[in-house]
Amino acid sequence: MRRRLLLCSLDGVRPDALQAVRTPVIDALVAGGAHTWSARSVMPSVTLPCHTSMLRGVDVPRHGITTNTFIPLARPVPSLLDVAAAQGRRCGFFYNWEPLRDLAAPGSLAVSACWADAFSPAGDREVARLACDYLQKLDLDVTFVYFGHPDEAGHAHGWMTAPYLQAIENADSCLGEVIETLKNLGRWDETVTLVLSDHGGHERTHGTDAPEDMTIPWILHGPGVRAGREIEGPVFLYDTPATLAHLIGLTPDRYWEGRVIEEALT
Repeated sequence: MRRRLLLCSLDGVRPDALQAVRTPVIDALVAGGAHTWSARSVMPSVTLPCHTSMLRGVDVPRHGITTNTFIPLARPVPSLLDVAAAQGRRCGFFYNWEPLRDLAAPGSLAVSACWADAFSPAGDREVARLACDYLQKLDLDVTFVYFGHPDEAGHAHGWMTAPYLQAIENADSCLGEVIETLKNLGRWDETVTLVLSDHGGHERTHGTDAPEDMTIPWILHGPGVRAGREIEGPVFLYDTPATLAHLIGLTPDRYWEGRVIEEALT
């Protein structure tokens, strides 16, 4: 059976915030898949270092990205998108924080669309619209969507404030639009979905090793995933590529440090 991938990053979303708001789309993924509310991010718990670990499958000491400015890796490690493209999969990347552009090497993406507005709920809705439009135009095997507004709301108003929580509800609705498009295209039953965050936050900031910054949700759903399973063992952000590659039939890169989360699989 062909397996596709939908990877959704919710920037700055804490697990306790996700559990405190109305998120029917993510709730359905939790009920029908495997999840943990205590996955661990990396230090520094900052957006670009975290996403580099999320996509390249290594911890910060290996990739060397410690700020939101990209520096070419001294010892390159291909991202999940690069590995998928090299093995014949068509990849799409939809996001609204432009520094993420370096998560894939040139030539790895069939489509890359950045709507550079993470400062309002409309920015996340535009990311969803772009993803839905291109999913109907292209037969994508791997779709990465990034919703940046929860993080910006946290910085502007504070983590766990009403605007921050509303931004999470908006992101859930945006994810629902993407999933509905996959269903309408007849692709949902063959799609592995992972919803996670890069880091959490506290007060109006993040980047420390405090639990509020380092603890993230990790929610896996789809073919090959155990339904209704709360993962008891440890999950690290850089386990993401190895687990997803296993589920959609890719050969993992030999430099990835993460492991397959076997507990989540059938």
